[in-house]
Amino acid sequence: MDNRYYRHNRRKYSLKVHIVLVTKYRKQLLQGSIADDVKQKILDIANTRGYEIIAMETDKDHIHFLLSYDATDRVCDIVKIVKYHAFQIDKKDGVEKRNITAPDRRIKEIQTRILQLLQKVERPEWLISGEKGKCYIDNGKKHIHSNYFLTMDIKKFYDNCGREYVFCFFRDRMLMAGDLAGLCTDIVTYEGGIPTGCPTSQLLAFYAYENMFNEIYEVAYKYGCIYTVYVDDMTFSSKDTFDVKKMKSEIDQKLRKYGHKPKYKKVKYYSHGQYVPITGTIVTGNHELKVPNRLQKRVYDDFQEIKSFEGRKLTSEEQIKINSLKGRVQASENIEPGKFPEIKRLTNVIAKE
Repeated sequence: MDNRYYRHNRRKYSLKVHIVLVTKYRKQLLQGSIADDVKQKILDIANTRGYEIIAMETDKDHIHFLLSYDATDRVCDIVKIVKYHAFQIDKKDGVEKRNITAPDRRIKEIQTRILQLLQKVERPEWLISGEKGKCYIDNGKKHIHSNYFLTMDIKKFYDNCGREYVFCFFRDRMLMAGDLAGLCTDIVTYEGGIPTGCPTSQLLAFYAYENMFNEIYEVAYKYGCIYTVYVDDMTFSSKDTFDVKKMKSEIDQKLRKYGHKPKYKKVKYYSHGQYVPITGTIVTGNHELKVPNRLQKRVYDDFQEIKSFEGRKLTSEEQIKINSLKGRVQASENIEPGKFPEIKRLTNVIAKE
């Protein structure tokens, strides 16, 4: 046993915790290379975070380890770090990466139950994200009759959503006792922020900063603009011109008041007659909703590859590519009904061979 003591701010301590993680339904999954991979993953996480694993063993249905940790850490946070899965996906520009932090199945089940509670909270009509039956296309439709547009993203919104704002929402808006509010906050936050890959994140990020979004709505109203929020994308539009410079300045002040700021390179103003990209759609000068060029090109490029599959039995990888193309065609049809009819027909023919 490691009996070393550590010193910090006139304190002397030696903190250790024995953590046991059990497979769902006690299924005997931790055998052979799977057990080795799980142990290595936990070791990698511990090394990254500065934890010291003193001992670790696995059985067929559980893994347990003795971990030495710092006085500034909380055991519930340590367990959460181990049980979340972090990975990256490409953003639309193909250059930047988006960090995704997804919970394990059990935490996700609890978060889903919390989401059901959040969905009962009264919400403004200008909030598009997080509502059943609504999607990014509805956000574009809200602005289809406008002529002048301002689009704005909040920089690293989820990462900068403070735990204290989430706690205050549960305590003050949901009228929870302090200990219960703290427990719910622990379940839906990760490393002091709101993780991207959780079912609760979209709605919770809004409700935690509802006062901020309401104040921005007042700015939009003052300038005669339609205002919508889709996750961290804010869109303002009007049939008539408005003072863009003053409006941007006031919105910037509201965001900074709550510890946020715009992603300045994505703050865009569009005047009458321009094609306006709004959350995966295009609003044209003729007040129509169109499929973005990027999506159209991807459909055409994918179809050219899939045409070579014709006349032979499909591999599992080729079937995945066909399903991906079908998804993109359907997404295009949702924006423009009847889009890509011939590609849709031929893809279905190839898929049946």
